[in-house]
Amino acid sequence: MESRERFSRYAYAAVAWLFVAGILMQVFLIGLTFLGGRPSLQTHAGLGHGLAIAPLLMVVLAYTGRLPSPMKPFTWLALVVYVLLADVVIFLRGSAPIIAALHPVLAVLLFGVAGFLAVRAWRLVREVRTAVLVKSPAV
Repeated sequence: MESRERFSRYAYAAVAWLFVAGILMQVFLIGLTFLGGRPSLQTHAGLGHGLAIAPLLMVVLAYTGRLPSPMKPFTWLALVVYVLLADVVIFLRGSAPIIAALHPVLAVLLFGVAGFLAVRAWRLVREVRTAVLVKSPAV
């Protein structure tokens, strides 16, 4: 495996875990707004839109890192769910509130997909690292 591919896999794993952490932070921020009595809805929205870079970057890294199936399709799924969550469903509050209510459901789905990808990426990086260590001659 060439170094660019290895770098992409490590970067993918790091971005995937940061994405999972960002989703958890989103849950905390909305909980702080509704249950903690501290208005942080703007922070929640700002972080939510800032998280867009993660699934976009993951799509690129999935290809440069030559990730195996089913990681590429699931990475695309994460991007599609993110776009629905952050850029489609939430803006239907006024015109279609029942559809807008899918926002937290999509967030749970996204958390599951992102978590799956992060775990798979971590395993993939560890397998490659173990293979490299096994192939290295003892000094």
